[in-house]
Amino acid sequence: MLLSEVEYLDIGRRIVPLLGSALTGSSAEALRELARAYDPSADESLISAEVFLFHKYLLMQACVGVFPESHVDHIVGGLFAALNERASGLELGPDRQQAMEAVWQQRAGQFDQPFAQDRGQFLEEGSGPTHWMETIGRFCQNVREMERPPDLWAGSDGPSYLASHSVTAALDQMVRALEEINRLQFGEAA
Repeated sequence: MLLSEVEYLDIGRRIVPLLGSALTGSSAEALRELARAYDPSADESLISAEVFLFHKYLLMQACVGVFPESHVDHIVGGLFAALNERASGLELGPDRQQAMEAVWQQRAGQFDQPFAQDRGQFLEEGSGPTHWMETIGRFCQNVREMERPPDLWAGSDGPSYLASHSVTAALDQMVRALEEINRLQFGEAA
């Protein structure tokens, strides 16, 4: 049985702080460092925007993985409505809001295939330490599209490895928190 729009918005409001935590956590900082290493000329505001979009995508995917399928679209809608509530204080005009939505749609589409590939590899036994190679590569290409990007995975302890481990930890934290929201709301574990 579906919930009301107000109830889905309430769930979205409970999920929004997870994005805030991720954006102030080690995953966001590791991605910022990686973006700077990838493109030293990148503008900090562009890097921050890409870090936000990356974590928003991760949170949306965590919702898809945790909540009952019949509720996922409504919960993600509630999350986006809650994010829009937060953005309303910024007094963005309709053109700016449409532009932001268009960028979000583009990024979500760009991340779908790399994330699915990485997730599949992540779930394989003995997959090795490079969990989010394609997804992180897409993040870097979003910072700056390059025909021949640098090898992000050269060596064994570069910023890409730190970013991959940090993203794994951030995703694990999101999933654990969402599982608790799921348990409290729907009385079930994922």
